[in-house]
Amino acid sequence: MITIANLKKVNMSTIQPTSRKERYKVLDVLRGFALIGVLIANMFAHSGYFFMTPEAQNNLPNAEAGNILLWIIHFTTDGKFYSIFSLLFGIGFALQLNRAKANGVKFTGRFMRRLFILLLFGILHAFLFFVGDILTVYALLGFVLLFFTKFSNRSLLIWTAILLTLPIFQYSLKWIGNLGNPPLDLSGQYAFFETILQTYKTGSYKDIIMINIGGTFFGRYPDLIFTGRFFKVLAMFLLGYWVARKTLFRNLETHISFFKKVVKWGFLIGIPCNTILAQMMTTDAYYNLAPKGIIQPLVYAFGVPALGLAYAAGLAWLYTNPFWQKKLEILAPFGQMALTNYITQSIICVFIYQSVGLGLTGEHGPVTFTLIGLCILLFQIVFSKLWLTKFRFGPLEWLWRSLTYLKFQPILKQQKDIVTNIQ
Repeated sequence: MITIANLKKVNMSTIQPTSRKERYKVLDVLRGFALIGVLIANMFAHSGYFFMTPEAQNNLPNAEAGNILLWIIHFTTDGKFYSIFSLLFGIGFALQLNRAKANGVKFTGRFMRRLFILLLFGILHAFLFFVGDILTVYALLGFVLLFFTKFSNRSLLIWTAILLTLPIFQYSLKWIGNLGNPPLDLSGQYAFFETILQTYKTGSYKDIIMINIGGTFFGRYPDLIFTGRFFKVLAMFLLGYWVARKTLFRNLETHISFFKKVVKWGFLIGIPCNTILAQMMTTDAYYNLAPKGIIQPLVYAFGVPALGLAYAAGLAWLYTNPFWQKKLEILAPFGQMALTNYITQSIICVFIYQSVGLGLTGEHGPVTFTLIGLCILLFQIVFSKLWLTKFRFGPLEWLWRSLTYLKFQPILKQQKDIVTNIQ
């Protein structure tokens, strides 16, 4: 069992970040694949469409086609791709822990510093660019993940199952308490949403930052708690930790039968559940605590991780085929720069949609904002490839590593593997 006990005390300078030779390219490919789904799902909020009244949405051009496309986006992306990212976070945690153990060094302090830096990135991202930031959630739950280092593999799976079902019980308590009462009336929220739309569209950047700060504390985090997102993310962290312990990402050919089973059962469970979920997300029943609202957490708990795991296992299975491996590796540089690309996506969308740029908030629906998202992704995939021909890391990855190790890391590929102390 992996533990951090009895690790030898050595100077931090003996430990360096993962070298390029130690990287598992399939994980970068999977990370890039996940980032595609994350942006497509987030365009719903980036564009301001989320804040529009149903009437305003239906008055947009191509509204009927947009409603169909939005249903498809709910079915294919919502929850599935952040689940893959969470899985990868757990795998990354295990790899770092194993490496620290192999080098006989302390792990906890360095990992906590890494989390504090990620938390700072997330706070700045949320306040300056995008209220829907997920980095702060990852950073906070990363501290919780440290408590599971001594758990057995069986315990990790048990806790994964418990955490995935906790949102059902959490919602049930509120739902049962509201039975017999009329569904909650949330129509008044659209007046506040209109204020947000107008601020993003015409307000000063200072006004936008204030809206983002308020939205983070009084909108985003209450919603994360209401939906049980913390339980869901931690569950996938633990499952990723289990995957790393089982080394399922190494020698993929030896695990093809396992991947096939995950794909089979993931689709058998995920497709019907996400069909229902996508339909539920076209209503307000869940947030209104309406009688049928309980359906949404039920199908989410089983369907979202199932389909997300089917995606991940299917990609790993395809990666064992030389033809598909070559095609999929186009995503590797994009995934290797996931932190930079994730935050850059928000910066680009701020320029497109908010008053500091083109001010297109609330101007178009799913068809247009999805096309814009695909253009952003194409640009980033090409840019990541070009950037990594010269540099070892993305800009934010380099900064994160340098601050974590308290040393400037060599960023140019031709640089020798030396580090300079940060003064």
